Amino acid sequence: MFKNKLRLIIIIVFVLLFGNEIYKQITKKQNTKSSRLICQTKTVTFEKVLKQNLVKKLQQTLKYGDYQIKIWADKSRYMKSVLFDYINIENIKKDFKTKISNFKTTIVPSKSADIFVDIMIYENDKKDPGKKTARSKLYAGYIEATFKVNKQITYKIQTDFMNLKGKDIPQRITCLVNSVMTLNNKLIKKD
Repeated sequence: MFKNKLRLIIIIVFVLLFGNEIYKQITKKQNTKSSRLICQTKTVTFEKVLKQNLVKKLQQTLKYGDYQIKIWADKSRYMKSVLFDYINIENIKKDFKTKISNFKTTIVPSKSADIFVDIMIYENDKKDPGKKTARSKLYAGYIEATFKVNKQITYKIQTDFMNLKGKDIPQRITCLVNSVMTLNNKLIKKD
């Protein structure tokens, strides 16, 4: 009987002392907004590493140039789409490949890996009834890239662009490429 009361008192004291902090940690939203590179601070950029153990393999294989890429458009539905009158998905694909080739190496990766890059160009639909705040209508769109190693999502990044004609998309692609290629670097780098 005494042991049961003692256990109950210990549990109550523990909950009172640490329960609130544990609750905060469990329910805390994880902020993935990134500012690791200076280019990531120019517009809202989110990044997330999902498979840290595959990052080096991803970078090595991208440097070697052995990857598949798919780029696609998500046009606005409620307002007239204008972005894709000014940009060309194939040109963005070429731009991505060119910027990756700046890191090119002839060193063959130690193990072969199947690398797939999926890039979506999203046009911000400012007339979408779900967008109620002025803040949600500030940006022109975003670029979301998912990098997979052997079908496993390894890294994701999303970065906003601000120009309605997509004139700043090349800079955002540069930032996207620099972000993935410097994942193990902790310091803020200049563009």
